[in-house]
Amino acid sequence: MTLAAALLPLLPGGAGVIAFVGAGGKTSALFRLAEELAAEGRLVLLTSTTHLMDPRGEAARPPLTLELQPDLEAPPGACELPRALPGITVLMARPAAEPGKLKGLHPAWIPALRTTWDLVLVEADGSRRLPLKAPAAHEPVLPPCTDLVVGVVGLAALGRPLDGRTVHRPERFCDLTGCALGEPLTWDHVVALARHPQGLFKDAPGPRVMLLNQADQALPLPTASQLAELPADRVLLTTLVPDVRILASCTGRRP
Repeated sequence: MTLAAALLPLLPGGAGVIAFVGAGGKTSALFRLAEELAAEGRLVLLTSTTHLMDPRGEAARPPLTLELQPDLEAPPGACELPRALPGITVLMARPAAEPGKLKGLHPAWIPALRTTWDLVLVEADGSRRLPLKAPAAHEPVLPPCTDLVVGVVGLAALGRPLDGRTVHRPERFCDLTGCALGEPLTWDHVVALARHPQGLFKDAPGPRVMLLNQADQALPLPTASQLAELPADRVLLTTLVPDVRILASCTGRRP
């Protein structure tokens, strides 16, 4: 099974806006899904409402067209949007202050872009490339027309202590999961993060997928019954690097 085959059945008509949140492989999942969709002949737009690593500096990214349009950083006004091109288009506003990153779009632009591209894939928060994160008050920045939210968790964090090397916003993670700073991270903490109203799926408007990545770095793996208890319409156990492997897929239990 591919990511596209796992996610598209949850979209009305197989098209729309998919927002990715969380940590532990979010950007890799975005680009892997974009590559699969483009191979099927779909018009794919990849963007962010926060920041994105500049794909020109990352060798593993698939062929793409990068467009920078500074007007799209501000709320919608009189601005001509780019036309959809075959393959993958990455649309961002401008280079960010942090080297190697690009500044994202104002989320209010996404509904207009949705009418032009078959699929719009949005990175809706940042994680500093750590396996886990807890959202701050201003996160995630979900577009108003989001059709599906994919919450990503990096299982490589399990067994490691809760600190700034494993979790983005560790103090916030403590508040949401009950895990103390320095305490080993466990499966129960992942479940607590997913279930908390201010956790992984904070403000998610519709269908949810929980993508448990880095399965090759986690032992023991969660059981089928543990996966089925997660608050999502679909739960995927994956490795994304060097190739996509979906080790398990099941229906979760929405609250």
